[in-house]
Amino acid sequence: MSVDTDILFSPLILQNITIPNRIIRSATYEGMADANGYPQQGLGNLYADLAQNGAGAIITGFCYISKQGRAMQPRQCGIDNDDKIKPWNAVVNQAKKANPQTPLFMQIAHTGRQTLKKFTRETVFGASNKKCIYFRQKVKTLTESEISIIINDFVYAAVRAKKAGFDGIQIHGAHGYLIHQFLSPYTNNRTDKWADGTLLLKEILESIKQNCRDDFPILLKLSHSDDRGLNIRDTINTIMQIEHLTDAVEISYGTMEYALNIIRGDCPVDVILQVNPMFKNLPKIIKKIGKTFFLQKYLSKIIPYINNYNLDAATKINRQVNIPVIAVGGIRNVNDMVDITNQHKADAISLCRPFICEPDLVSNIRQGLYLKSKCINCNLCSIYCDSTNQLKCYAAGAKK
Repeated sequence: MSVDTDILFSPLILQNITIPNRIIRSATYEGMADANGYPQQGLGNLYADLAQNGAGAIITGFCYISKQGRAMQPRQCGIDNDDKIKPWNAVVNQAKKANPQTPLFMQIAHTGRQTLKKFTRETVFGASNKKCIYFRQKVKTLTESEISIIINDFVYAAVRAKKAGFDGIQIHGAHGYLIHQFLSPYTNNRTDKWADGTLLLKEILESIKQNCRDDFPILLKLSHSDDRGLNIRDTINTIMQIEHLTDAVEISYGTMEYALNIIRGDCPVDVILQVNPMFKNLPKIIKKIGKTFFLQKYLSKIIPYINNYNLDAATKINRQVNIPVIAVGGIRNVNDMVDITNQHKADAISLCRPFICEPDLVSNIRQGLYLKSKCINCNLCSIYCDSTNQLKCYAAGAKK
C-alpha cells in the first residue's frame, strides 16, 4: 500500500533558514574524533552519505565547548579551540560537496555534573553541588564569574562553528547537561539570580546572537520533562521566554541519571559492564553482585519502549509556542512520520538510531521503498558509544 509522503518533502521554513524536507538527522554521537576532540575524515564520509541520500538537515553529535564540559566518551568531538575550525571545515565541505542543499548544524554542549574528573582533568561543576546518581562524581557549585566564563565558551564555540562553515548550531539544553541542570528544580536550588533557571539559556542565546549576527540559525534541544521534577509546564514556560531568540526547538526527554529513559528499548547489561568506563574495570565478583542485587531496582525505573514516545509532549508544546517544534524519539514508520507532520503534531521529525542502520532512509522514503525502520532498539549502538568504537549498527542484517 502506497503512502502519500508529499508533506514530508515540503520545505520547513524557519526564521533564518529553509530546510528542504521534514526528516532531520538528530544529534548522534559518532565516536569519530581523535583523543583530543579533533574530527576525523570518517565523520565527513558519514555526513556526505546522509546528505547525498537526502537528509533534510544534519545535526552533529554533541561537541564540547571546553575541556571542563566534555563527556566521558573517549572519541567525543570538540569545538573548544580555534585549531579545530580547519578540520571541521573539511568535514563540512565534504558534506556540502555531496549535497549543498542539506544544512549542517553543530550541536554544542557542556556536560556540567554529568561527567568524570578523570576524563576532563578539571573540577566538575554544576548548577548546584548535587551529585548525579549515575556518575557519583563530586560536584562544585558554579560561581557568578564561572558562569560568565561558560557563557563565553558557548559564544566562542558558536563563532567557531560559523567560521567552520556550519549553517547554524543547536544548543543542547536537554538530557541533564548543564543548561538542563539550571532549568530543573531538582538540580537548581540556588538563591542568587541564577535561581531563575531560564536565565542562563537566555544569556547564552542573546550573546550568541550578538556575536554571530541575528540571521545565524540557532536550534535548541530540550527535555520536555525528566525523572526528577522538571515537567512539561516548566519547559513550555522556558520556550515562551526565549522563542524570539531561537529558530526551532527539538523535544526530547530525561537525564543521564536514567539514561535509557532518553532512548528507550533494550538494556544489554553484559555489554554495558564490558565497555562502559564506569564499570568495565570492576572485579568480576562486584559485577556479579551488582547484577544480582541492584539491576532489578534500576530496571524498575526504566520506561518501556513505545513508538513515538515523546510525541504527546511535542504536540502539547507545539500548540502553545510560536516557533517550529521538532519531534524525536521512537519514530519508526513512514505512516507515523506523515501523520505527525500532516496533522501538525510537530513541524518536523528527527531520527537518531534509524539513520545509523539506514543512512539512505530518506532516499528510500522518497522512492516508496521504506515503510518501517530496520532498527530493533537493541541499543548496542548507544552502549558502544562509551567505548572507542566508531558509530555503527550492531544488529544482524543491518546495512553497514
